[in-house]
Amino acid sequence: MFAYRAAPRLLGALFAAFALFSPALAQEDPRVERERLAAYIQHNPTDYDATYRYVLLSTELRDYEAGIGALERMLMFNPNLSRARKELGFLYARLGAYELSAQHLRNALAEGGLDPVQVAQVEAQLPDIEKRTQANRLYLRMHVGLRAQSNANFFPTNNLFQVGGVGVASAASRKGDINSFQLVQAAHDLDFQNGRGDQLETRVTGYATEQFRLPQYSVALFAGSVGPRIHIAPDLYPGLSIKPYVTGAVALLGGSNYLNAGGAGMSFGAELNPDLWFEPGAEWRAIWVDPSPGFLGYTGFSPYSTVSTLATGDVVTGYLSSSYRLTNDLRLEGRVAYTRAFAGNPQQSSDQVDVQAMLRLEVDPPLPIIPRKWTIAPYARFTHLSFDAANFLVNTPYFGFAGNVEYARNDSNLPNFKTDNVSVSFGPTAKF
Repeated sequence: MFAYRAAPRLLGALFAAFALFSPALAQEDPRVERERLAAYIQHNPTDYDATYRYVLLSTELRDYEAGIGALERMLMFNPNLSRARKELGFLYARLGAYELSAQHLRNALAEGGLDPVQVAQVEAQLPDIEKRTQANRLYLRMHVGLRAQSNANFFPTNNLFQVGGVGVASAASRKGDINSFQLVQAAHDLDFQNGRGDQLETRVTGYATEQFRLPQYSVALFAGSVGPRIHIAPDLYPGLSIKPYVTGAVALLGGSNYLNAGGAGMSFGAELNPDLWFEPGAEWRAIWVDPSPGFLGYTGFSPYSTVSTLATGDVVTGYLSSSYRLTNDLRLEGRVAYTRAFAGNPQQSSDQVDVQAMLRLEVDPPLPIIPRKWTIAPYARFTHLSFDAANFLVNTPYFGFAGNVEYARNDSNLPNFKTDNVSVSFGPTAKF
């Protein structure tokens, strides 16, 4: 039995977005202009506009060291250039030198030569940069809102279910609904302060929805992981690290415990440069589906324990995550994962391949006073799920009677292809 889930429209949007931004990528190579400016500012060090243009081109080309060198040279001739200190602080942050970055940004604010827009930019990013210099760092993100769905109960488009190869009309129908949702993500890093950059990383995620019309589809998920990130050879290969961790999750459906999971994994971080990193890893989890005694039918078992895609058993996942900055404002992120689920029933044992991709574009806000850039992130996802055997059980212990009346018409400009048909089917149904 095979199940496919794909996002062709999102994939099309992803490529359309890339095509939309490609004219900026297709412009004349800025290296020629930067080389000309390098020769010019060498003989005209007080031409600040030309130097700032050189720094901008160097940043776009991701040659942050060249931009830092030009700004340091400006400050040698004029130590009171607050804008130069601001730009210098942001470039040091890109290289991960957060102590130097925070120092330059604080000095830029103290000198008082920045305009209100530049002050807002520094004040918006300085707390994050200063936090990275601390040994004990906590990051928190919250998102709440409302979501409207036209098919909240996920019924088939034609309202027909395949039973034994025959399409059976459901007594129920597709239902739209509105739900509230809450998302909380927390990350805590504890630096061991051993001079190597090793740290203990803790990640916690909480997500919950509350359906207004269909409360049986309200969900809640709580997941977390904790483990040390250890740098393998910080002097020779500063971007290589290994992270063993333990992980767990609890999921609720309709207010009742649906499944629990716990396990461990290991990942390898490879930051080749500030713009490119890879993280392969592997993870094992033990999955336990709650028997839910309150939902037991006459068969003596919970329907959740037989029709759930994830059943009691073990799950092993191998994955590769990556991120690459295509330009100064455009980043491509992706993840490929293979998951093998081992369950007691072959119809619940499966192989899954999951591919995700996202373009993250940073754009200038509509008003200069807004300190942070806005992010547009079109994404696409493809999932292929293959079960070891078909699952003949359905989620209800009742018998019933179903009928279906169908009229099909085919119009064609060729007489022998012009036809219509009336089909009537009825009979008892048995659902176990």
